[in-house]
Amino acid sequence: MRSPLVRESNAIAREPARALAPVPDRCLLCGDSRLSLRFPARGELARLDAGAWRCTSFGHRHHPPIYGCNDCGLLFQWPMPAAEDLEAAYAGVIDPLYMSERENRILTFRNVIRALGPAAGRRLLDVGAYCGYFLEVARERGFRVEGLELSRWAATHARAQGFSVHSEPLEVLANTAERYELLTMWDVVEHLPDPREELAAARMLLVPGGRLYLSTIDTGSLVARMLGARWPWLMDMHLVYFDRPTISALLEEAGFRVTGISTYSHTVSAGYLLRKIGASFPALSSLARALSRVVPTGWPVPVNLGDNMLVSAERI
Repeated sequence: MRSPLVRESNAIAREPARALAPVPDRCLLCGDSRLSLRFPARGELARLDAGAWRCTSFGHRHHPPIYGCNDCGLLFQWPMPAAEDLEAAYAGVIDPLYMSERENRILTFRNVIRALGPAAGRRLLDVGAYCGYFLEVARERGFRVEGLELSRWAATHARAQGFSVHSEPLEVLANTAERYELLTMWDVVEHLPDPREELAAARMLLVPGGRLYLSTIDTGSLVARMLGARWPWLMDMHLVYFDRPTISALLEEAGFRVTGISTYSHTVSAGYLLRKIGASFPALSSLARALSRVVPTGWPVPVNLGDNMLVSAERI
């Protein structure tokens, strides 16, 4: 039996006036009204700009107010962007820096695809496929792959590699006859204004017993708790912030059984990492620039600070 809180959470996406209210009145996950401001806004609140939603955005430490639920611990920004504005922003994303990091993205995905097990001809949908680099790796392994991507620029690049890429929102695709054995969402769920609705759509797209794999940032990690307001992943483009208990609760309410949670590693170039450090911690920006003049900027660097998690779940 589904919790009545599902109806409350879904109402958020359908009540634009409430979503734009200055202060939220209940948690997006559990519905509790005991909320507190955890991180005040930093930077000017501006109209949505596609540049802030690039995968490689350097807009660290710039965000609207972020509230936390005193009951379940979920964090989320408020006010939420209007759904139509958000969709338009993602459609307009152009991110050439991401393409310059292609080889390192491929290394990241070759590492994580091991968690999916043998391909065995299974059909896979990658939600948030961007330029199709995970699709490349999955196709190499023998999966039958398709993508879903809202960025017109990124979807064009993925299609140029011969991939089928859907451009409609996940809930629209879920109303078709398409069904998959696997669905992946790499660094996607934190960008969704109503993750429960999106995960319910993901469940509809999976066959019974189908598997979902997702990665997302972890507010419960030691690094996130130690850095607090200085944690660099507090950003405009991150709408909802999970820890292990809250992502598990959300998946269970959406009709999944969580089968595993571990940390998730990214591989990036040394030059890109130094730029990220400089943007994330202004006090270190001079040091980062100095190091970039002596460190081979193309070196691949695996990064795992424990504040990104890999979650696997099965449709029930």
